[in-house]
Amino acid sequence: MKRFDVYEMVTNLIIERMEVGVVPWQMPWKTSGGMPRNLVSKKTYRGFNFWYLLSFGFENPSFLTFNQVKDLGGSIKKGSKSYQVVFWKMLDIENKPDDTGKVPMLRYYRIFHIDSVEGIDPSKIPSSETHDHDFNPIAACEEIVSQWEDSPEIEHGSHNACYIPLQDKVRMPNPRAFYKDEEYYSVLFHELSHSVGHRKRLNRHEKFPDHRFGSHDYSQDYPNFYLILN
Repeated sequence: MKRFDVYEMVTNLIIERMEVGVVPWQMPWKTSGGMPRNLVSKKTYRGFNFWYLLSFGFENPSFLTFNQVKDLGGSIKKGSKSYQVVFWKMLDIENKPDDTGKVPMLRYYRIFHIDSVEGIDPSKIPSSETHDHDFNPIAACEEIVSQWEDSPEIEHGSHNACYIPLQDKVRMPNPRAFYKDEEYYSVLFHELSHSVGHRKRLNRHEKFPDHRFGSHDYSQDYPNFYLILN
């Protein structure tokens, strides 16, 4: 039996997020509930764990281990998904060359989002806080969006950014949730570029299967977005 490789697990988790259009280490907007943290210890997750958990865009990014849920008198809802997080543990090794007698070893454990938990006293669950900045629309960017004829609908208020082909709609977080005005438009234009292949425009998703939404060759549609705007 193949030995379980935590490094491979971390790599696969990153690839899994990227395959659904999320780059775990890039999240230019703020979640309304702040940073991913453990509900009991109040500590913010660090390193890979921080970016990985942040990439899911939870409104209230608080998590618990299975034992913590039990200690709080709660239970895990049937069918709930767990999330794997990692930590370093120092192991004692005899006759280690550097004479420290210890070697770092990567380990992992599973945690659950508070939405997957029931039976916990609500007073123990932190309320979501809004983290906004003063958004100042960039005139040139607004003009590009307003002058694009037959553009997809843009809906704000979502906790993530995405283009929905079946609805021909772009969902975006509130502009005030982004750290910078430029980052809001960068994400908006990226999502709008996904709509270029829709049947109402170039219709490349149906004419050319290799350019279907989410495929490798789909990236070839990006330059066409700028041609349409011009």
